[in-house]
Amino acid sequence: MSSSTAPGGRRATLFVRSDLPAPSQKRCTAIKCELQELVCRGVLDDIETVEWEKRVPLQGPGNGIERDLYNEFADWARESGVCLAPFFDTRLCYSSTTGEKRRELVMPAVCLAVYEDDTLVQVAPFADAGRTESVEECIAELGETGTLPDTGSTTVSTV
Repeated sequence: MSSSTAPGGRRATLFVRSDLPAPSQKRCTAIKCELQELVCRGVLDDIETVEWEKRVPLQGPGNGIERDLYNEFADWARESGVCLAPFFDTRLCYSSTTGEKRRELVMPAVCLAVYEDDTLVQVAPFADAGRTESVEECIAELGETGTLPDTGSTTVSTV
């Protein structure tokens, strides 16, 4: 985990899978540079990068951080009238170790969460009425206007 330090204000956390292939690692590096530029310009007060698992069991012990984050993001999506699917997905997975099948939450390769005074105010990527908002689009809008994308939809779904 890496972070610059600034209390309160507007901060961003970039979540990335730990097992990314080289092209996706380059994408993450570019995103981190864009976020750092927003800090330099005063649009963001703080950035942090957190690695997360590719997928986690929906039930049972372990991997609580990913499930807790998903629940926080899903609450934001419901309140904002947007959808986290297909970026967050659930799948029936088979364990070659135990031979069991279980439902797992599949995390996106890259996800951005923006907080203002420790309140979640934006998650990217998301879908809204047939359009999607990528991490890069969210950062671009923040950079151009200093404000977050308007979710403005009344459709509510987190499936």
